[in-house]
Amino acid sequence: PGHWNDPDMLEVGNGGLSVNESRAHFSAWAMLAAPLIAGNDLRNMSPEVEAILTNKDVIAINQDSLGVQGFKCKTRDSVEIWLKPLKGEDWAICFLNRSRQPKPIDFDWQKEVVNDDLAKRTFNAATTTYALRDLWSKKEAGDTKKVLNATIPAHDVLMFRLIKKQVR
Repeated sequence: PGHWNDPDMLEVGNGGLSVNESRAHFSAWAMLAAPLIAGNDLRNMSPEVEAILTNKDVIAINQDSLGVQGFKCKTRDSVEIWLKPLKGEDWAICFLNRSRQPKPIDFDWQKEVVNDDLAKRTFNAATTTYALRDLWSKKEAGDTKKVLNATIPAHDVLMFRLIKKQVR
């Protein structure tokens, strides 16, 4: 609180990054609550780059009024798992595949309890059910009652907004 991360301008659309890497890069900046400053030539960007830079759901995570950055809570076989508390009782979660290979993930929400000392909150899907909104596909993706079974493409992310449904 009182300070902001500034890891520099976004490299999305500058060449050198695949679409997967660009999506991962933008997601990481959003989770860090870092300034989203496009460093590319906006006059000459591909539709894929434009879709990344204008994703309102991911931008909303970055701009959340709680103003708390996300944090890496786990790493599993080259997949980093980042959590970010949001205003109210929602969370953002980002599964970042740092590998050159696709990585399967089986994430049992019910077994994950994470304390965020900065926001003074606890993520516990065993006591609170969250609806999942996939921020890149822009689709509802079930809830935290079911294990997440997915494959994350190489150098890409799965990113969800977890929307509180009920307390059990």
